[in-house]
Amino acid sequence: MPQGDPQPARWSVIKKLLFCFFFIFFLLYIFLNPNNIVPYSWYFQNLYIPTYTKFAAWLSKDVLHIVNPQVAFYNSTVDTVFGYVTILFIFSVSLMSSLVWVLAGKKTPDYSKLYSTLLLILRYYLAITWIAYGSIKIAGLQFPPLSPVTLLQTYGNSSPKDLAWAFMGYSTAYNYLIGLTEIGIGILLLFRRTSTFANLVGLIIFANVLAFDYIFQVNVKLLITVLMVMTLFLMSKDIVRLVNFFFLGKTVYPGVDQPPRFNTKWKNTTLRLAKYAFILFLIFFDLRGYFARARSFNARLKKPPFYGIYNVTSFIRNKDTLKPLTTDTTRWNKLAIATPEGTAVIMLMNDSATNFVFEPDTVKHRITLYVKTDTAGKYTFNYSRPATGRLLLRGKWHSDSLQIELQEYDINKFPLLRDRFRWIMGHNQGITK
Repeated sequence: MPQGDPQPARWSVIKKLLFCFFFIFFLLYIFLNPNNIVPYSWYFQNLYIPTYTKFAAWLSKDVLHIVNPQVAFYNSTVDTVFGYVTILFIFSVSLMSSLVWVLAGKKTPDYSKLYSTLLLILRYYLAITWIAYGSIKIAGLQFPPLSPVTLLQTYGNSSPKDLAWAFMGYSTAYNYLIGLTEIGIGILLLFRRTSTFANLVGLIIFANVLAFDYIFQVNVKLLITVLMVMTLFLMSKDIVRLVNFFFLGKTVYPGVDQPPRFNTKWKNTTLRLAKYAFILFLIFFDLRGYFARARSFNARLKKPPFYGIYNVTSFIRNKDTLKPLTTDTTRWNKLAIATPEGTAVIMLMNDSATNFVFEPDTVKHRITLYVKTDTAGKYTFNYSRPATGRLLLRGKWHSDSLQIELQEYDINKFPLLRDRFRWIMGHNQGITK
């Protein structure tokens, strides 16, 4: 891969081919996978993304024969058929175009200037990505806090992604730490002198995120893989210096990557001020935008009436009191009411659980439950609160008449929420009994 020497020797055919391939691949990927991280870029994206979406649907259905025409095509950063078809299309175009480019440019000794341009584009693209993702974490948009439903969900009944999201959502401080680190990497990438250090730290974090996404089946494996490859390519200009420093113990001299300069001082000063203004705008735009989304998101996550976990203490069906037998597949065991508003889970005695839409009417003292995919089958209960923390439901469930008494459970008694950070711990503290 090219090293970015100030006066490079004539490049070999392999070197040219690799550069041409990555040049086309990265630019096409950024163009077709904008990822909505560049401020106001969506106005431009809306001009061509709908057309490309139709093309990708046609390519999948009529050429590759791998997808049902009913499948929705959008967001190619996600691990969907659309995402893989997009990567396949970019890879194919890059491979064929690079072969033609190299054959047509036999007399061209090197592409040093284009290489420097590509490094600049990737550096800013990665910097903006780091700042955006760090802002998302600080705003609390990526990993929501643990809800009553999550607290009731067992490890075995969790998907790999649910387990990972619960781990990340447990600690707000941990998210702040990661978010600030990612923003710091993005800021350092915007400056040539600190970009090598930023890439080294970013490579370590990307490696961790890559393993995290692959192992826990997070559906952005395509995106993180490409970002990892971009980071490695960006480090290619320093590969010799890094190997000499870390592995060979040789003397390493400062890099020769010089920023663009004008012949007049005022132009250079203007360029520098414009860059600083862009950085401040970028950080302000991301933080303002994501915190605005966070306010809207938090409003949607406003705790509904009866938020929490309720244990069923009495279950009467058609005047027959059912005992809490673990073999019973009809008796309720727990009711969890969580956010976003209108979410509830009913757990039966055999630990099976079903998600319901939860619609409370605090004026008429009425609760309506129904499965989201079956709005025709609605179950209505009248409720009362005979005492603090107690809930009494009366209503029809299928063809049966139910009377259910429930007692609210203090979620802060869960060891996960109860056992917070402490400096000094006993021998057995931290072990759930």
